[in-house]
Amino acid sequence: MKLRHITFKNIKEHPLKIALLIVSLTVGVAVVVSLYSISRAMDADLQNKIDEYGANLVVVPKSKSLSLSYAGITVGGLQYGSSSLDLQDAAKIRTIKNSANIKVVAPKLLGIASLKGQKVIIAGIRFRDEFTLKKWWELRSGVQPTGSKDALLGGKIARHFGLKIGDYIDIKGNQFKVVGILNQVGAQEDELVYIDLNQAQKIMGKPGEISLIEVSAWCKDCPITDIAEQISEKIPTGKVSAVRQAAEARDAVVSQFTMFSIILSVMMAVVASLIVFANVLSTVRERRREIGILRAIGYRQTHILYVILLEVGAAGLFSGLAGYLIGFFGSNAIALAAAGIDVGIKFDPVFAAVTVGGALATSLTASLYPAIFAARLNPSEAINAV
Repeated sequence: MKLRHITFKNIKEHPLKIALLIVSLTVGVAVVVSLYSISRAMDADLQNKIDEYGANLVVVPKSKSLSLSYAGITVGGLQYGSSSLDLQDAAKIRTIKNSANIKVVAPKLLGIASLKGQKVIIAGIRFRDEFTLKKWWELRSGVQPTGSKDALLGGKIARHFGLKIGDYIDIKGNQFKVVGILNQVGAQEDELVYIDLNQAQKIMGKPGEISLIEVSAWCKDCPITDIAEQISEKIPTGKVSAVRQAAEARDAVVSQFTMFSIILSVMMAVVASLIVFANVLSTVRERRREIGILRAIGYRQTHILYVILLEVGAAGLFSGLAGYLIGFFGSNAIALAAAGIDVGIKFDPVFAAVTVGGALATSLTASLYPAIFAARLNPSEAINAV
């Protein structure tokens, strides 16, 4: 009888033991695969959501200031040496070394104008860039402006002045048609009147000039700090500020979940190893008489070792395959139910091989001591064991 035949005979005679071993390893592998798939999906999902947060780089003109105090009381400050920005500066951003990471460059000009006898803030923008940058913008009514004489109103200012779609507003003697009104978002933009950037420059007498530039430059592993430095080199008259909250929030959340996944995976591996160890050791003790007979009729210690490790290895290999498939297909359902994240079915042959190999290595390592213990049993004592 060949050694592998002995192994398969033992599996048939002790199905419950093998079933417990397979179930334990399969559950452990499935959990690890699910955690890996979900953490990877979270990373991609958070990346997409952060892209919707808008600008994470803001360029404003450089200026120097001195605080003004009198009798120990600060009463204000004085600014001097202010620089200015223009459209050429905005174009330079597209020429930096990491220009491939730049998604949107949105220059804008801010100014004060009178509307129905009240002072309001006018923002000259490029409508297409602004809507691309600010994914949260939703039109309460109307359409996205496209013409040079179109106006877009913040929700609060439209309600304050009783303006509606189709109305005309006068801005320094120029007529603009209200074609869109935004939903309120609880920010300063609710109180702004948006018009075409070129028209704003003409009305305010500032041809080519802009007040600030918002830049969306976030993508996976984008070097935000490097991009900010490169923009500073291209625009020496501008002050570049990196809005780090998005990057920091993403890194913190993903890092915490990744660490949780690693810890839980290690714990699952330890628990699975202990179950394999206890299972094989218990099996060896139950089959001491059988092992003693095999040794007595000429089987060597290496033969006994081979038979036990082959049995456990077959269970580990099957568990690795089953656990990977369960985790692979189950992770999407879990992620959708728990967090509304679509993991997607993307087969990774390297991860599959590592998973199955890890399950096999874990089962063999955990069963090595019981197998050696069985191989070293004294034949006469083993045969007489009750």
